[in-house]
Amino acid sequence: MRPLEGIKVLDFTQAHAGSLATMILADFGAEVVKIERAGVGDLARYWAPFKEGNSAYYAYLNRGKKSISLNASTEEGKEIIKKLVAEADVVCENFKYGSMKRLGLDYEELKKINPTLIYAALNGFGQTGPFKEVIGLDLQLQAMSGLMDRTGFPDGAPTKVGAAMGDQFSGTYLAMAINLALVHRKKTGEGQMIDVAILDSLFSILEAAPMTKCLRGSVPPRVGNSYPSISPYDALETNDGYVAVGISTDRQWQKFCTALGVEELANDPRYINNEKRGDNYESGLKDALEAVTKKMSKFDIEDKLREVRLACGAVYTVKEAMGTEHVAARDMLVEVEDKALGNIKVPGIVIKMGETPGEITTGSPLLGEHTELYLNKMGYSADQIKGLQENKIIEIS
Repeated sequence: MRPLEGIKVLDFTQAHAGSLATMILADFGAEVVKIERAGVGDLARYWAPFKEGNSAYYAYLNRGKKSISLNASTEEGKEIIKKLVAEADVVCENFKYGSMKRLGLDYEELKKINPTLIYAALNGFGQTGPFKEVIGLDLQLQAMSGLMDRTGFPDGAPTKVGAAMGDQFSGTYLAMAINLALVHRKKTGEGQMIDVAILDSLFSILEAAPMTKCLRGSVPPRVGNSYPSISPYDALETNDGYVAVGISTDRQWQKFCTALGVEELANDPRYINNEKRGDNYESGLKDALEAVTKKMSKFDIEDKLREVRLACGAVYTVKEAMGTEHVAARDMLVEVEDKALGNIKVPGIVIKMGETPGEITTGSPLLGEHTELYLNKMGYSADQIKGLQENKIIEIS
């Protein structure tokens, strides 16, 4: 039995962050019912890559869910939603601030229908603060959080992290918050409002930078792939790419030099301890190391350093990462049968639980695939459903 079986989630999320949160809940057994706009659907349905017009991006984030397609701006559509809310444990949304209130579907209204409801909201800046009504997208929020200022090389431009880190972190935080609220409700019988902001999520991963600013008045400039406290800690160029190495102690430095056949560097006074290696890294040590690594392949170096139990890893391409035995052994690339795309491979479940593991049960839903099913459950007659469809209140795939 998966831990969230029996939990019903009414999912208004779209795009990435919110859909990631409800995907995690679905993987662990929650019944997640997506409410999608009739005739349009989730924004992610329009995001590449595509197969015959169907989005694999959407397929990954919405596996294991159900889809109801309706027009929530109509009274009939709102009535359907309110009936669904009455039976739900969680409502989750990631609209612009105030959107649900304008529809009359905000937390204050919905808890009148279901007093123990957990209402989870996620957006760029959250539900409070002077920026709460500003639209927020991942790139913009990486910029405003300080993360871009910490990413990149000192002589280059600030750089966003390659993946949509704001969406990934905030979606994960939201899933965790929902589970915390479910635990609280189990203990007390109380529902509550959850407020997660992408900007907060990104600000939380700046590590020591805010404390450094408070203590010292400034923070060091961007350092690229290196790290000022440890040296060498960098991605070194090879004859077929790069290899990342992390040498934390002077003893490891000796082993590192022996493994790469550069014993003359091991006892060089300029590099004899970690502090001196750091002081002289950019002015000489990096060039000396790359004079050797550029003659070797990234995987040869990886093998040599792993043999002596040093932290290292080739910089894998996405294709190379997908093909590793470790990714396969950890079930991190799994095949899913999707109605729109056929059999596709998607990233697997990150959380491994010994007694109550997650499971990907189905692919993503077609737009409105389950509209009729849930209307039938709520007691709508065939004629009523036909009338709603003819009036474009609902959509049935």
